[in-house]
Amino acid sequence: MINKMILKGAIDGGVENQFLLAQKYYHGIGESKNLPLAESWYKEAAKKGHTASEFMYAYMLLCGEAGHKDIKLGTKYLKRSAFSGYANAVLLLARNYYYGYGVKRNEKKAFRLWSKGAKQGLAEAEYYLGLCYSKGIYVKSNVRKSKKHLYNALNNGFEIAKTAISDLAFA
Repeated sequence: MINKMILKGAIDGGVENQFLLAQKYYHGIGESKNLPLAESWYKEAAKKGHTASEFMYAYMLLCGEAGHKDIKLGTKYLKRSAFSGYANAVLLLARNYYYGYGVKRNEKKAFRLWSKGAKQGLAEAEYYLGLCYSKGIYVKSNVRKSKKHLYNALNNGFEIAKTAISDLAFA
């Protein structure tokens, strides 16, 4: 059952309550999972600049989770959240720039966002920087820098980095 105080706060415009209510509907906590309703509450909080809501609203629009995709609007909110420093948004926007999803493909912007994420201590960003240095993506190939970032990723729990480190050993 949805907490009445959370619901009242959300209806009254409380941004944190709107986010909490969206989370409950998104994950099916206390109520049945309801993605369109989750999206509408994320949207309300996102319009007010709540960075986690901006990310979730963007994610839902980019993936079409609530039944429709809007890549342009999703990218707009993803950029807002990423430029506020929200970690998941930084990582997703970097991948979108690398693959050209919703934005023009741009390795330089992807690399810069992964660098920003690495400075925030994000293991996944360290991993992608390691790959950039390993494969010469946007930067000159540099085995030492590649290993540094891959080991940072591994030491912070990003286990996939083991494979890339092994690949470097046989390169």
